[in-house]
Amino acid sequence: MPSESGEVTLHIYDGATLVASYPLARTVEVGRRQPAEPAPYAFLPRDKSDRVIIADLYETNISRQHLRLEPQGTNTVRIHNDSTKNSVALAGGTRIAPQENRVVPLPVACELGTKVLRIEAPVAPGLVSDPDDAMQSLMEPTLAPGMSSRRSKMAPLLSGGAALGTLTGGVRDIDLLDWLQSSMEVFHSAAASADFLPKAVHAAAQMVGLDTVAVLLGRTGSWARAAVAHRDGATVADTWQPSQSMLARVASEKRTFFQVPPRTLNMAQSLIGVQAIVAAPILDAAGTVIGVLYGEGRSGGGRGGPVKELEAKLFELLAYGVATGLARVEQEQKLIAERVKFEQFFTPELARQLEKHGTEMLAPRDADVTVLFCDIRGFSRISSRCPAALAVQWVQEVLSELSDCVADKQGVLIDFGGDSLEALWGAPIATPDHAIQACEAALEMRARMPALSRQWEGRLGEPTDVTIGIHSGPAQVGNIGSRRKFKYGAFGTTVNLASRVQGATKHIGLPLLTTKATVERAAGRFSFRRLCAVRTVNISEPVELFELAPKSADANWQRLKAGYEEALALYEKLRFVEAMTILGPLMADFKDDEPARKLLQRTAGFLGNATPNPDTIVVLDGK
Repeated sequence: MPSESGEVTLHIYDGATLVASYPLARTVEVGRRQPAEPAPYAFLPRDKSDRVIIADLYETNISRQHLRLEPQGTNTVRIHNDSTKNSVALAGGTRIAPQENRVVPLPVACELGTKVLRIEAPVAPGLVSDPDDAMQSLMEPTLAPGMSSRRSKMAPLLSGGAALGTLTGGVRDIDLLDWLQSSMEVFHSAAASADFLPKAVHAAAQMVGLDTVAVLLGRTGSWARAAVAHRDGATVADTWQPSQSMLARVASEKRTFFQVPPRTLNMAQSLIGVQAIVAAPILDAAGTVIGVLYGEGRSGGGRGGPVKELEAKLFELLAYGVATGLARVEQEQKLIAERVKFEQFFTPELARQLEKHGTEMLAPRDADVTVLFCDIRGFSRISSRCPAALAVQWVQEVLSELSDCVADKQGVLIDFGGDSLEALWGAPIATPDHAIQACEAALEMRARMPALSRQWEGRLGEPTDVTIGIHSGPAQVGNIGSRRKFKYGAFGTTVNLASRVQGATKHIGLPLLTTKATVERAAGRFSFRRLCAVRTVNISEPVELFELAPKSADANWQRLKAGYEEALALYEKLRFVEAMTILGPLMADFKDDEPARKLLQRTAGFLGNATPNPDTIVVLDGK
């Protein structure tokens, strides 16, 4: 529902699609639907505030009471983040932390999950009519934004020759200066301000001495009143009607018309008492009429006669300013749509860089990257016995936490695969520490699992956990989507191997594995335990796998690492008896260490094997 004049408006986007608009006349609470409430996107009036539902029950990345929006006049809004855990990203890249509030200038856009809220100035509905009157027009067609004329529109005003005298008809120099100053203020407002339409109609009413001026947007037969002003500040009645024939003529010929209505008995009801009318087209960049700046003076008002040619030119100049402002707004909306598209994959900081430097950053190229795959353990088993709504809510909650870990470490979300996530570091912007960032994200993912498991175990009947695989190396990166859907990503052996490493977690018996290539790029920043060398499907060369642990891993883990790696070195040299003498006591101290148990099992198997030079590399049959 559009807001009335003077109210702030809340626009809601899902992805890049505008799905709803509501007035923001007082405090509005924004959040996820509660069980007794209607589906999104509902507007619920209440006694002291209103409520807008922007997400369904399963969209748990949006809280039930996530934001409170309090308009502070027409230029600013106070945003309260009532969530206890989710920050709110503003379009400028800053974030409002949980339980924080901030006053920000309008317009402003903020992100909640896949939803984008844009808070801006209102657009009001309009009215039209159909009189038929004689008109005059300026010689030249009106210019579209960005076009230049062979003869400057301001030349008659700025030259000292006969043209100025012809047009001004004795207008005082001080009046011309006032007009020019008012015009420049409108242009400045159109270039930078959200309230340029009210300023334009007010300036036109004052400069030309008209009683009523309006910006009408749309097309012939369907004009909407976007802004209207009366010269003395009085409220313009809803019953006020512009001249439909004037509007149609302006739209048809794309030039400014002005007239003195004839004094006939059959003149249109809307023009009774009107002394003068002027209307100038508002064009888009392609030269299409998208609106009209319309004004009229009435008997008893401020005008003493008909509209002069100079006044019509000034009026047209203001219409050009309005067109420039509307072009700016359209461009901003396109940028918001691009930001919405990019922020599905990139952090807000990276999305801003893409806006600044263009999509050439996304062009296909070779890059050194680190790829991470993460999978929810036991998803098929758990989801098969849970109600669909519960399973979806659980997966979304887990993937949201994992996605936050990627974003916090400046990663790129490549894809979701039902119960899995793929992320990338090192592209589209090359970073020397991409392996370190990926390892930090993986450790953070593991650190968040205990709390998530406690939250969901009662409803699922078993713990929640994830397995993670990381690999670094060369890859081809770029927009790997289709003509219909944008998708930034990477492909090649590095990506395939990262996926295989994640799959190897169930064979090795640890939830977080990485490769030697990643270890070499992140040396000194973490603790790594070398586990084994493996051969995996469709990868020709053996791959060395490592356990990733924090740099501050405790003394017990360090003792396990030292003993295991000593036994592994003996095993790979085929010194199986010596390896057994280390693994036996090690297993007594670390009974739950699955890699040590498996190494002990393989070592014992080779003791009775008479085959010369047995292969100690582990073969992984599955992906």
